[in-house]
Amino acid sequence: MTNNPATLEKQETIVTGEKTEYDTVSDPIRNDTLDSSEAIENNNHHGLTGGDAALANAAWQFKAIALITALLLPVGSHFSASALSAMKSSIKTNLMIDNTRYGVLASAVSIINTIFPVLGGVFMDLFGSVWGTLVVNLFIIIGSLLTAIAGKYTSFPLMVVGRVIFGIGSGLIVTMQESLLSKWFRTQHLSIAIGLQLSISRLASFLGTLAANPVAQSTGDWVWAFWLALIICAFSVVMNLVYALIVRHLSGNNVMNKEDVFKLKRKKSFKIMSVLKFPLFYWGIITIEFIYAAVWSSFQTISTELIQIHFNSDSQLAGYKASASLIVPIVGTPVLGIIMDMFGARIIILLLSAVFLILSCGLLGWTYVDAVVGMVFYSISLAFGPIAMITSIGMILPSDYIGTGLGMYKSSNNIGTSILDIVIGIVQDNTEGQAYTGVMILYIILAAIGFVMIVTLLITQRIFLGNLLEAGLKKRQAMMKERNDKELAYITQGEDSYKDGKIKPFNIVFLGLFISALIVAWVLFFVYAISGKASV
Repeated sequence: MTNNPATLEKQETIVTGEKTEYDTVSDPIRNDTLDSSEAIENNNHHGLTGGDAALANAAWQFKAIALITALLLPVGSHFSASALSAMKSSIKTNLMIDNTRYGVLASAVSIINTIFPVLGGVFMDLFGSVWGTLVVNLFIIIGSLLTAIAGKYTSFPLMVVGRVIFGIGSGLIVTMQESLLSKWFRTQHLSIAIGLQLSISRLASFLGTLAANPVAQSTGDWVWAFWLALIICAFSVVMNLVYALIVRHLSGNNVMNKEDVFKLKRKKSFKIMSVLKFPLFYWGIITIEFIYAAVWSSFQTISTELIQIHFNSDSQLAGYKASASLIVPIVGTPVLGIIMDMFGARIIILLLSAVFLILSCGLLGWTYVDAVVGMVFYSISLAFGPIAMITSIGMILPSDYIGTGLGMYKSSNNIGTSILDIVIGIVQDNTEGQAYTGVMILYIILAAIGFVMIVTLLITQRIFLGNLLEAGLKKRQAMMKERNDKELAYITQGEDSYKDGKIKPFNIVFLGLFISALIVAWVLFFVYAISGKASV
């Protein structure tokens, strides 16, 4: 049945409340002009041709907006998280808690994000929400406010509540930003986009680590570090509002544009059980992330105190030296993005990340070489690892499942971190003199296990993926264009990208392990949040 253009225009006005720039025959995603019959057909089915898979073909103006958004949205979140880590000694002293209770406080952010990033990722794949980022940033600012109030009134329970609320926002905002970038840049320059995103995120974390103790000392009030974090979070909310107003201007709508409405109808093809059809390589990357993200994140929560204890430094000098752990990601990830974009070598770079992590733990745990050296080695590991894994996921999953995939990736990050934050608190409390020797041994064992898994991934992807994750620019673009075109064919017919896929037994096993680890994380959190007992 053919729609009359005049009738279609009237229907569009009823659905959205007013006309939008997408009511013309110019398609901004394809960046060309359609004849009227093709435009009508596309609008009837899904607004913008091909949905999320078509974002990769967008005009540069739209991609620039997406990139700027990803760089600005999480700044407050990262600053606040690192400021709390840098204040570990002050928090323990003023709240009168031990290392295990501090581990509970640190894991309060990550425990809630064992679940929410998956929900947020699925939500992104289903609806592609723009305004959702504003709601998420409001969670961040409310959580930061409660953290500062808890510090002022020295309330451990209130600070835990504040960090849980903060955690809901901080986990979702990162999932949304990585999903956004992966969908817009998956066929070209994804590594550069993710490199810039990681660079800005690490810069915010670096400033939080660097500034927390000096601010506390200069004001004479340790809580001022948290008030400053609250101000930075407010800045992120303002940037979010600016972006929302830009999108509103582009779409010409007050609440939801026509493209969003059609997405709600089109996304009936999304099937949550398709998670069990994800490639085995995805689960391999998730497992590696589970191990390494736990070490990276928990290391950052103890780095300042580690330097204070092992190197006998005061808190301010320790904070300066600990901030060196974030230097390389700030300047290095954009460069790494360019290298990956041109030459590939993602898994080799991930392997180097493992090597530098092991070297860093060895130097900081058993030598007295200047702490900055060990921190820089850790910094190299932190720069090399995440960008390799995030961009790999964006390449091996269909665009309509990238949000879900990255949500599970972020969730595995937080599951591992929640468990390890508490475990290292227990290990330290049961080590003579509360030294970090036992903690560093644990880190090295975990890093070695990850190293073996990365070598396995390097070999198997060469055999079964045609070396996609290591391929150079020309070969990779050809392979990714073929994948994207196939997805577009499915989506334009309203079909699931995994329509012809089969549920794999190994996926059921990995999903079972994922859920089991999730349960362990929550049990540990509540047991030690309530009892605070660390003796074994």
